[in-house]
Amino acid sequence: MKKILVVDDDAEQKILYHDIFSAKGYEVFMAQDGLEGLEEALKQKPDLVFTGIIMPRMDGFELIRNLRNNAATANIPVILFSHLGREEDRKKAEGLEKVDFMLKGFDRPAKIAERVVELIGQ
Repeated sequence: MKKILVVDDDAEQKILYHDIFSAKGYEVFMAQDGLEGLEEALKQKPDLVFTGIIMPRMDGFELIRNLRNNAATANIPVILFSHLGREEDRKKAEGLEKVDFMLKGFDRPAKIAERVVELIGQ
């Protein structure tokens, strides 16, 4: 079974995507922020990380940097999920390898689930 790690300090969003990915047949783990997300990623070795950007202790970009600096997690695809849709965040994400940028309110949950399947299969 493929594993997804959902990292966000927004409990509603975290539960929403936990339920969506679980319904698609993925094993889903959750973390409250980037620091906890990094710990979970190192422990669980997920097939994909779905993370917010702005979080306490460690933001989504810092999480990606830490994942890429560890051989065990360096190649895990990441979907950055932005609530704000700032252009600088989009540009920064486009400059990173194996990182998709998706926007809350624009990219519907069904579209995000489709992208997950494209990235890691089912």
